Amino acid sequence: MKRMSFLVKLVLSFLTLTAPAAAQPYPSKPIRMIVPAAAAGPTDFLARVAAEHLSRTFGQSVIVENMASAGGITGLQQAARSPADGYTIFIASQGMIALGPFLQQGLPFDYDNDFSPIIMLSAPPFFLVTNPNVPANNLDELLTLLRSKPGQLNYASTGGTASTSHLIGELFKKVAKVDIVHVPYKGNAQAATDLVAGQVQLTFSQAAVVMPLVKSGKLRALAIGTLQRSSVFPDIPTFQEGGMPGFQAMSWFALLTRAGVPTEIITRLNEELNRMLQLPEVRAKLIGAGQDPAGGAVGETAKQILAERAKWKQVIQDAKISLK
Repeated sequence: MKRMSFLVKLVLSFLTLTAPAAAQPYPSKPIRMIVPAAAAGPTDFLARVAAEHLSRTFGQSVIVENMASAGGITGLQQAARSPADGYTIFIASQGMIALGPFLQQGLPFDYDNDFSPIIMLSAPPFFLVTNPNVPANNLDELLTLLRSKPGQLNYASTGGTASTSHLIGELFKKVAKVDIVHVPYKGNAQAATDLVAGQVQLTFSQAAVVMPLVKSGKLRALAIGTLQRSSVFPDIPTFQEGGMPGFQAMSWFALLTRAGVPTEIITRLNEELNRMLQLPEVRAKLIGAGQDPAGGAVGETAKQILAERAKWKQVIQDAKISLK
C-alpha cells in the first residue's frame, strides 16, 4: 500500500511538472508573419504596424518576412505549408485572395482548404476621378455622357490588366450599362500623368494616388467607392448617391493563417488586432497612409472574403479576363 501511494504521488508530481509545458499560453515563442509583397509597399506597411503592436502586446517577437517573388505566390505557398500551430500568419491583399485564384491556373495553394481568416485590417476605397475637361460635374452627368458616347471615352487602370482598378472598371461598365475603353497602365504614376494630360478621360484609383491631384485641381473626383460618405473625404458623394445603388469599389488587406489553427488562437489574434485598430494613434497612421482601418469578428471576416471572392469571380468570368 505504501509502495502504491508512493507511485501515485510520483505520477501526480510528474503531471504537475509537465502540465505547464503542455499547456503553455499562446504565444510562447516568436511568430512569423509572411508578407507576399516587397518591402515599403502598402501590404508591408500594414504588416509592420500589426507586427509592432503584437510584439509589444504579446511580449514575443513578430518577425516580418517579405516574399515578393512570383507575384506573392511563393509567400502564399509557404503559408499554406506551414504548421497549423498559429506561429505563422500572413497578410494578403484582395488581389491575392479574391482575384488571383480566378485569373491563374495551377496555383500551389487552395484558399478554401489551406487558409483561415483572422481579421480584415484595412479596406481603402477607390475613387472615380476624371480629367477636368470631361463635361461632367457629378456621377449622374458622367453616366449621361458615357451613354451618349458609347466606346468613345477611355479609362485607365492603375495596375494594368486584371488589377483591381481594371476589374472595378469592368464592374462599373456592367452595372452602369456603359461602354468605355480600358487602357492598361503598369503603374500609378504614368496613368495619373496621362489622365491629367487628357490622354485618358477617367480612372478608378486609391486616395494616395489621386487625391493630391484632386486637391490641386488637376483632377476631379466624382464618387467614392464606400456605401456611406467617408469622414476623411466628406465632400465626395458615393456611387449610390450618383445613381448606382449598392455599388462598392474597394480594396482590402486581411490577416490569415494556416487552416487547422486552433480557434482560440485565431480568436486571440482577432481580438488583439481589433483593439489595435481602435487605437487613435494607429488609426491616424493608417488613414495618413491612405488606408481605412477595418476590423470585425473572425466570422464576419470570413463572410466578407467569401462574398468578395464570389463577386469578383463573376466579374472576371463576365469580362473574360485571364493572365494566360
